[in-house]
Amino acid sequence: MKVFRHWQQIGFLRQLLHGAALISGALLPLGGAPDYTATWDLFFNGVLPAMVPILLILIGFDVMMCKVLADGTDEQESKRLRNILISHYWVSAPVVLVFLMFIAPSLIP
Repeated sequence: MKVFRHWQQIGFLRQLLHGAALISGALLPLGGAPDYTATWDLFFNGVLPAMVPILLILIGFDVMMCKVLADGTDEQESKRLRNILISHYWVSAPVVLVFLMFIAPSLIP
């Protein structure tokens, strides 16, 4: 599993970011109409739809920084940053897809 090996080498904070994005994306279909009560409905219908775009933006910022840092580095560091970019793309693609399927239609009037 080459992708899993790359994912192990990207660093703990990026792994946490990926984990949070994947878990949020997996839970996103469970959300429904906004119901801001003091139950788990608040998490699924209020917090989760707000978290997914923020996590995607954070991944996008890290993609941008990896591309900036890759300019003018040696081959080993360039390879490491390329592996980070590949893992970001593999994680963000399904999360974006879920976001577009479940949240984006409700944002369009």
